[in-house]
Amino acid sequence: MNLTNNQTAGESRLRWSRDDRLFTGVSWQGQPLTAREATINAHCRFGDQSAFGVMRLDAKQSSLACNSLEIELQHELYDSGAGLGEDLLEAALTIRNLSEESQSAELVFCIAFRPSPEMEWPRAFIPINVAGLAQDRRFDDFGIEHMLQDCDQYVQANGFEAHYLEPMASYPDQRESKALLLAPVVDLYDPNLALRLGLFTSSLNPMRFSMGSTEAQPSLWQVGRCVTIAPGETLTERCWALLHTGDATVAWKAFHRFAHHEDFPPVAWTQEFKVHYYDFLSSAAGESGRRGGGYDADLPHFRDFRVGLATQHGYYPAIGDYIHPDRKTWQAMQGDRRGPATMSIELMRQRIRAAQATGAKAAIYIHSALFDDAATFFVRLQDVIQVNREGLPMEFGWAGPDSKGKAWRASLKDPQWQQHLLQQVQWIMEILHPDAITVDETFSGLGYDHHPVHAGPISTSAIEFYRKLRSLVRSFGSDKAVFTSDCSMSGFVMWADGEVGDHAYENLLGQPLYRQAPVRYLAALGDKPWRPCAWHSQKLWDLQMRFACQVGAGVGVSNGWLEYSGLAGLDSEMRERMTSDLRSLFDR
Repeated sequence: MNLTNNQTAGESRLRWSRDDRLFTGVSWQGQPLTAREATINAHCRFGDQSAFGVMRLDAKQSSLACNSLEIELQHELYDSGAGLGEDLLEAALTIRNLSEESQSAELVFCIAFRPSPEMEWPRAFIPINVAGLAQDRRFDDFGIEHMLQDCDQYVQANGFEAHYLEPMASYPDQRESKALLLAPVVDLYDPNLALRLGLFTSSLNPMRFSMGSTEAQPSLWQVGRCVTIAPGETLTERCWALLHTGDATVAWKAFHRFAHHEDFPPVAWTQEFKVHYYDFLSSAAGESGRRGGGYDADLPHFRDFRVGLATQHGYYPAIGDYIHPDRKTWQAMQGDRRGPATMSIELMRQRIRAAQATGAKAAIYIHSALFDDAATFFVRLQDVIQVNREGLPMEFGWAGPDSKGKAWRASLKDPQWQQHLLQQVQWIMEILHPDAITVDETFSGLGYDHHPVHAGPISTSAIEFYRKLRSLVRSFGSDKAVFTSDCSMSGFVMWADGEVGDHAYENLLGQPLYRQAPVRYLAALGDKPWRPCAWHSQKLWDLQMRFACQVGAGVGVSNGWLEYSGLAGLDSEMRERMTSDLRSLFDR
């Protein structure tokens, strides 16, 4: 079958067949796209599998009742807007628990679409986490040694799995994954055919995508997870299948339109700027000088470098203890060998106002998990430290100039830590009045906590936290924004207003697969802005610019970490090169 992109409007339409409530087949150009009378069926396993067995839902039986459980499978057809007419099939699996006890269940969607009855989809484009590419040991719990690096994968029956959020979150007996998805989207294709199949699920729920088999079909895609249904609860799980003739970005766009809900409208200014300035409480005299004055020295150059967002980082007395209304002045950078820097609420306010006077927006930094045991609250909150599989509290592995004591990894599964961060942000917004909050290393919300009280995967609690954080910041104005980081490692940007993480490293931006088209991180970003921090802003400047042009992102300039010249200390050649490149970036 030769499927091309040159059909007329009438020829390119998909034709669906339906039996009662379910769609049982689809054809394109007169060719059927299912091997049997099935598009998306489902099966469920409840409780003791030996007692219940597998309950199958299909066109012959789309609903059933068993042991105080009611189960129903429904289909709905949509036009995604990709040009093929009604091209998107939604399958909704609803379970009602009529009993007075909780019920455990495995819910699986069985996808029967094929490019033709005789063919299978040999390849999948998957937006995978770059942890495998960078060999990032912070993802050891997921089996970093075996993680895939290339988004474009050959797939075989019973030989491929990919997980959205932690594997244990969807299947409790599974810890590791070869493919951690940044968004729950898998795009299947044959390189010789134009037609493709995108599969996706809700952004809120963990999910496993896998090649499996049944007696009726030797190979098919399965999308599923394990759940607990409370007494009297009704739970609905959804899976979408999109037939299209584009690349994986077509499926990503449909995912954001149909399977991800935005809590707030976009903030206009976040799309307008391109250059993000990040200051690590730098020195005006460069690396050899005492920290504290670099931001003020760089401010007069903001307009020349078209800085649109300026973030204050390193300003706090201890990591995690960012601000307190009763603390007017303090010593920051207490671990720096040249001595601490004196900071104050008033100085932070002045810098915000000065940045805004140049036309830039001003942001304040916080970290999602890292905190210092020298912080005043440590004794009160030490129980929030994430626990590893050996039962030991987890160190974070950071010792920098902003460190006073030892750094620990707090768990977003602990409500106390969530509340602490939310209180800190509320004070920052009330006292300093910035335009945005930038949250560092948000990948920390992806992992396992083995704490005796709140053990389990962290991600669903992290999603809850970022939604609360965004709501809190928006309460100070409809133009206030939250930026997350590291969208190449986790998809929490879906609950923020954009991405500002640092990727200017040889093992990230320097890797060709990191820039592989279509760029994987867009699956999570959607239409949101990507305006990186970049500590290696000069060293990797050319790659920053190339990547920004490739995906419509921005670039980062910085001072105070890895590079210390800032904007004021640049030599004339580098200054002219950067400002010239920035003019071309804005002219595009």
